[in-house]
Amino acid sequence: MSGTISQALAGLAQAIEDTPALNVDDALALAAFLPRLQQTLLPDTSSTQPSDVPSAGSVPHYLHDPRYALALATAAEATTHQGQRLQIYAVHLIEDTAAHTLTPEELAAARENRSDFSIPATRTGARPGSSGPATLLASWLRTEHFEAKRRVQAAHHVYAQYDYQHQRYPAQFPLLAERFNDPHQPPAEVLSAARRLAALEPTLDEFAAPATASALSKDGELLESVVDGHLDEPDPGTRRRLVGNFLKAQKERLGKKRPEALEGVFRRGERDGLVHYDLALRPTRAELFESGISQIDNPRSAPGQAAREAFTDPLQDDPGQDTGDGTFYQQGSGTHPDFVTDEEAAASEEPGPEPLSPAARRLNGLMNLLEINSKRLQELLHAVQNGESGQGTEDLADGSVKVPAITPKIVVMLTLDELEGRARTHGITQHGFKLNATDLRQTLARARIIPMVLGGKGELLDIGRSQRKHPGYMRLGIAVRDRGCIVPGCTMDPERCNIHHIWFWSEGGVTAVYWSAMLCDTHHHDVHAGLIKVIPDGGVPKVILPSFIDPAQQPVRNNYHMAAAA
Repeated sequence: MSGTISQALAGLAQAIEDTPALNVDDALALAAFLPRLQQTLLPDTSSTQPSDVPSAGSVPHYLHDPRYALALATAAEATTHQGQRLQIYAVHLIEDTAAHTLTPEELAAARENRSDFSIPATRTGARPGSSGPATLLASWLRTEHFEAKRRVQAAHHVYAQYDYQHQRYPAQFPLLAERFNDPHQPPAEVLSAARRLAALEPTLDEFAAPATASALSKDGELLESVVDGHLDEPDPGTRRRLVGNFLKAQKERLGKKRPEALEGVFRRGERDGLVHYDLALRPTRAELFESGISQIDNPRSAPGQAAREAFTDPLQDDPGQDTGDGTFYQQGSGTHPDFVTDEEAAASEEPGPEPLSPAARRLNGLMNLLEINSKRLQELLHAVQNGESGQGTEDLADGSVKVPAITPKIVVMLTLDELEGRARTHGITQHGFKLNATDLRQTLARARIIPMVLGGKGELLDIGRSQRKHPGYMRLGIAVRDRGCIVPGCTMDPERCNIHHIWFWSEGGVTAVYWSAMLCDTHHHDVHAGLIKVIPDGGVPKVILPSFIDPAQQPVRNNYHMAAAA
């Protein structure tokens, strides 16, 4: 049977290739066959009785082979992409053929697959039952009108536009239309970019002829052209960030809103037992906040370790239950009353808390800071500064008052042209926030300017084997160069990264900027496991990914962190 199906599919592929143009019967037969073909590859879920669960011996052996899973995933991805193109193309044909003007009898025949394609379709001479292609599509596919309208607009973006008299005009975005029909490009990303671009295009009069893209950037470049260039980026995370940041910047430029007027903490009400807040910050304050959050969430620091513990309200601590002999028993404390055996106590212990999510860890770190009463902290600091003894200094000495020490800082990277006002940009923070001219002036007024010419002479960029750990100034230089983990697609911030010795320290390597690179924990382990190789490449380190990811074995570098500066 297997050979018969393979031969039949090979014959079908050859027949399609030999056929210059499909007739309507063949085209509809293929369209109807596609879902059936995909359904054949899915498991049979029609039976839900335990007795009907197939035994291991009845399952085809290849379903246990990971190589089949990978091949199927590749084919499914390609099928999904082609399905998205076919979906929008079908919507285009619905509008192009004015399907909403068919008579009710023709629509009923089409629904029941009994249309006669040998004669022209019959159209209603009166007012159509559907006001337009979106209305027909929503009722025909039983989908929401908003979704149907979104698909019609997508067809306008990449196939063709129509005026109120149903005259056809070119697609709104010709460059994206070409990319959309490229089988090697993800169509969903193209449609998303087109939809966001359309919101930036000038609004036309109701009866004006549809036009192609015309919105320009501040430099006079066509917005569609810039986005089309960003979509050439091979890494999906970096590509999404490049497009998103560019379109966001254009939206803000055209909106001309004052961001400082929208800054603040906004309480958004209570939902699901939680009080929700929105936090809106200017870039410099956002950089300070991100720096603090990154330090709070760093597992190598004391604040990071404290944030990984479940936060407890000191006003609601359970003192325990009185056992009657002057002692207290607290569940989970490891102690128990005398009348309870060790086995019974162990069986009644509650399981440990679930690992905290990153969001919960960051909240814990902030709550740890807020937990310290400001007045009490001032008293302690005053006592220490004046050499006074008392309960305050004793608390500090014995560690009963835990102050999670973090030092948030603002790191702004700018070129000499930006510093001297000869550039249109105004610097970018370490966490990727762009500054405007006002933010830059305020930052420079209270900042220390650190000139960095990475690799230039006269700087202490190499301390040999005098110490293994990179000093702070050297780490800052590496962070400015790498901006985070250098493995393509990784989004780890510099505070959470290790400084890796490209020339392994155990093999005689040195502590130098040239021989160093930023890697997150996961990719650092991958390097030492031999999965990834890091090379200095002239002082700008790059990685060589495994051959199953990059068969060409080309040195590459993460562009995700640099995308914000684009």
